[in-house]
Parts: sequence; C-alpha cells; structure tokens
Amino acid sequence: MDGDSSSVLLLNSTFEPLTIVNVRRALKLLFTKKAHAVEDSPYYLSTVRAKIRIPSVIQIIYYIKRPYSRPKFSKKSVFLRDNYQCQYCGKHTTKPTLDHVIPRSKNGANDWYNVVTACPECNNKKGNRTLKESGMTLIKQPTEPKYLIYSTVITQANIKRWEKYFYHKEKIPKALTALSSATT
Repeated sequence: MDGDSSSVLLLNSTFEPLTIVNVRRALKLLFTKKAHAVEDSPYYLSTVRAKIRIPSVIQIIYYIKRPYSRPKFSKKSVFLRDNYQCQYCGKHTTKPTLDHVIPRSKNGANDWYNVVTACPECNNKKGNRTLKESGMTLIKQPTEPKYLIYSTVITQANIKRWEKYFYHKEKIPKALTALSSATT
C-alpha cells in the first residue's frame, strides 16, 4: 500500500473530522459496524477470497464528545494558520519567518494575536518597527485558530478527497500540498 491508501479520515457522527486512522483500524471499525464508509479510495486490499475496497473516509456511528483543546502556539502552528503566506505582501513562501506585529522590544506579545508569517524580505523591511512606523499593512488580522492539521500522512491525493470535510474557513491549507508532495 502506498501513502494515499494507508490513511483514512475518520469523521464523527456529525461529519466533523476526528482524526486520521490507518486502513487496519478503519476496516476493523467497518466490520464491527461501528462506522460506515462515506467515500472509497481507488485502492483495494486483495485477500485469497475477495477484493476489499479501501475507504478514504469513514464516519463513526455514535457521537464522540471531544473536549476542546486549543492549538499550541508555535512557529509551525503560525505558518499553518497563515497557509505559509506572507501576511504583508501575500506571497507564498518556502522559507517563512515569524514577525511580531508589535515588536517584542515595544512590549509586543508572543502570541496568536501578535505573530504572523512573513517572507524574509518583508520581515527585513518592517524590521523592529510598528506597522504605522513601517508604513506596512496586514492582509488579515492574526487570530487564534480553532484547530490545525499537522499530519504528514496527508498526501496530495488525500487533500483533494478530504478537503470538503473541513469547514470553509478552516480548509486544509494549500501549502500542505507542497509539503506533502515533498515528503512522498
């Protein structure tokens, strides 16, 4: 099995993404009637007696209540939130940097609301100045995301199949396509 067929998106009974499981776990949930297939992948698992279609997305039958856990603030989290896009010029970058909107030297916080992704050029241009001092503007105000997708098992093929299961404002970032193709 390749990377596209070895991971399955598991949805809650409300169609909310829960996690990514391996094919073995997905098939066990299906055969024990704890889940049903929502979407099949183009792959099969061949046994001596049968060919079993491998699911791409399954939905658990019962509702699983998950406590809300806030995404951890980190460099990678900020890049994912901003879709690896400079928040000053809009350019997607493979070498992003973090920029404090209000510089740390001017008591700017190191949190979701003050840190953005910046390309090296814009970060150098802004320097240790505020937006007003530098004459620069943000594309969008930084906020704390509801959730983030970190998995390296998300491949280009799975992104296409799974994107519709994520809320519009929280879609899988396009930058993950580039990251996943580099790892596969």
